[in-house]
Amino acid sequence: MNDREREAYLSRIGYEGELRTDKKCLEKIMELHLCSIPFENLEVFDEGRIPSLRSEDIYEKIIVRKRGGYCFELNKLFYEFLKALDFRVIPVAVRILWNREELPPVLHRATLVIFEEGSYYCDVGYGGPGPKKPVLMKDGIHREKNGWYRVNMKPGNTNGEILVERKKKEKYLPILRFSQIPAVEADFELLNFYCAKSPDVLFTRKRVVSICRPEGSVALTGNVLTIQKEDGSIETKISDSEETIRLWMEHYFGLEFLQI
Repeated sequence: MNDREREAYLSRIGYEGELRTDKKCLEKIMELHLCSIPFENLEVFDEGRIPSLRSEDIYEKIIVRKRGGYCFELNKLFYEFLKALDFRVIPVAVRILWNREELPPVLHRATLVIFEEGSYYCDVGYGGPGPKKPVLMKDGIHREKNGWYRVNMKPGNTNGEILVERKKKEKYLPILRFSQIPAVEADFELLNFYCAKSPDVLFTRKRVVSICRPEGSVALTGNVLTIQKEDGSIETKISDSEETIRLWMEHYFGLEFLQI
């Protein structure tokens, strides 16, 4: 990512101020990204296409055309931006365990950012209830506005993979599992193809769009719009009108140029 592209990325997320390779700056970049660029599978569901993972195509889609994307696009863009700033970064392949009774395959991309005190899990491409701030890969509890998480570095039944759990009704439930071994870009191409074409994957069956807000989050799943506020209250809207859904796309997610 060159200087011009870095500046355009910063403009897209609304970042102002000095750039530094420290945790505070990383946290701010991640927060702004999540509140500015929506998670969306519209290229897969509405357009019937396999998203390109070429760096130039991701940049054109998300930064120039102001679209969103899903994990393989969003987290690759985030990874390449951090790498261009000289952060030490590692791409990792992740299992999403939330609300799953059986062990799922690896179908997600995220990023580890390495500092002197350890590595931090960063994810700007998960449309679900994952952590929205960098999480230190160290045994213990990670608390943030949207929930409580627990990191287990050496659980006994994960074949060496790190386990991250999320608190729900006073109980910690599995949400993420992954290895700190760097993933290979070619592997993400295969996973991307599967997620875009398999009838077993949610993205081929239902429209999914979400974005964080300082006061909560907004998500569109199928024809159901869910607005979650900081105080925990939830507002739900349902519509079978494509025109209404298009207006929701524009108003809540900034996808005004998308034809659905």
